[in-house]
Amino acid sequence: MAGGGGTRLWPLSRQDLPKQFLRFGSPHSLLQQTVKRFLSAPLTKEIVILTNLQYQKLVVAQLKEIDPSHSVQVLVEPVRKNTAPAIALGIRYLEDTCGCQGNDPLLVIPSDHLIEPEQVFLRSLEEAIPFAAAGDPILFGIRPNKPETGYGYIQIGKQKAGLLYRVQRFVEKPDRKLAEQYLARGDYYWNAGIFLFTPNTFWQEIARFAPSLALTMEGSFKDCLARFSQNPDISIDYALWEKTEKAVVCPLPISWSDIGCWDSVYDVMDKDHNLNVKMGNILEIDTKNSLLFGNQKLIATIGLEDLLIVDTEDATYISKKGESQKVKELVALLAKEKRNVKRLYTSDEFEIHSYEIEPLETLSVSISEKLAHWVQIKGETKLHIGPEKTVIENLTNEPAKLLLIRSAEGLRP
Repeated sequence: MAGGGGTRLWPLSRQDLPKQFLRFGSPHSLLQQTVKRFLSAPLTKEIVILTNLQYQKLVVAQLKEIDPSHSVQVLVEPVRKNTAPAIALGIRYLEDTCGCQGNDPLLVIPSDHLIEPEQVFLRSLEEAIPFAAAGDPILFGIRPNKPETGYGYIQIGKQKAGLLYRVQRFVEKPDRKLAEQYLARGDYYWNAGIFLFTPNTFWQEIARFAPSLALTMEGSFKDCLARFSQNPDISIDYALWEKTEKAVVCPLPISWSDIGCWDSVYDVMDKDHNLNVKMGNILEIDTKNSLLFGNQKLIATIGLEDLLIVDTEDATYISKKGESQKVKELVALLAKEKRNVKRLYTSDEFEIHSYEIEPLETLSVSISEKLAHWVQIKGETKLHIGPEKTVIENLTNEPAKLLLIRSAEGLRP
């Protein structure tokens, strides 16, 4: 599943370039790491990536780097709905196009998670496959190692068989006090958002608990694709997992993170002797326990501790550690106030920066390269390019939009 927009890692992750396509210091993006995990795994028969029209080209471009044989298939939703319709469409595609049978186990997994060690994870999946083939819809849980408030939790009940436990109840993102209680109890697990079931089990339970979705997804894949826009906007958790009595949990003995906030990024990345995570052009004195994530500009710090600093070309985010779950609120506030924050697309060859300027407003940006190539998309603007910045002046009563295009390696437009 690679269709999410991801705003919790703003300002690095944007609607145009969400976190599954970011690399975080690795040679491969989170999406590429997820695909590579299964490319050579013995349990894998087919890999299908679910995405939408906005990210189709990004998915295809990143697959070219790791899958020269083109074995991975890409399925594009005609419109964005939610996880339940997307998964249902993917299952219909596997049944009609890939020869998937009713009792074949299907693994549904997000494309933006870090999982280690991978061999332990794959071995756990293999152990769970016979239970899924027998009709058990399986969720995978992670034993908490901290009182995380950004994850959903599953309380496990009685042991069913082998590694599987009955689901007692679901809890959606508790507050700090409850998360501490769950950590101390030992019978609460993080919901990893990874599922294993057969098509037969899925369709039986969806017909029972989400009949409108089941009705829309009847017939061939082609029929389902044509009716896809009629599907309800419903998550797989609400459509299936929170209602079915069949759900079981398989705990995973792995290190896992959905990298859902900057605190999570700090937790999973390598640290120096002062427990700092540093990426980019960083100079620090007496700085400890902090994330310093930069771009081309120098980030210089003195005497800081327990901070998260993320700098991009158009925005800088600074917060205390432990507060980064509120970034979603910050992004909503930005949208409400219509702040002129550009969107960014980056590949190995070029960068595209998009600027939107409100009527009769002036925008100042830290771009001084006269060799950069500006393209007027909408409206009429005047550019004043100085030694350190460019001032964009909207000359009309209508919104204006410009693109800045430049080589990722230098200033060749």
